[in-house]
Amino acid sequence: MKKFSDLGIKPEEKNIFPVKQVSITDVTNVEIEILDFAPAVKTQFGEGRYVVRIRYENVEQKFFTNATPIKEVLDKVNKADFPFTTIIKPVKFGSGNGKTYQFT
Repeated sequence: MKKFSDLGIKPEEKNIFPVKQVSITDVTNVEIEILDFAPAVKTQFGEGRYVVRIRYENVEQKFFTNATPIKEVLDKVNKADFPFTTIIKPVKFGSGNGKTYQFT
């Protein structure tokens, strides 16, 4: 019988950006460097999330977001313009506790 290791099949890499994951709230209201992003990622919270690779205090990290303002802006940034710096600001909407995030 053959061993799996002899078949030459490599497991699919699922860890997008193998760096420490942080919450977007950990990096709001501070200047960060946006290094890269991966769109349309499915998570336990749903589909269409973005993974954003950042540098903060000289440490590479990543966060997941479904914030439409951030996703729309990232889609418009030319790949040649990475990396860039920004500050993520929370933005309230509606009359309740609704909140999203945007780059400034």
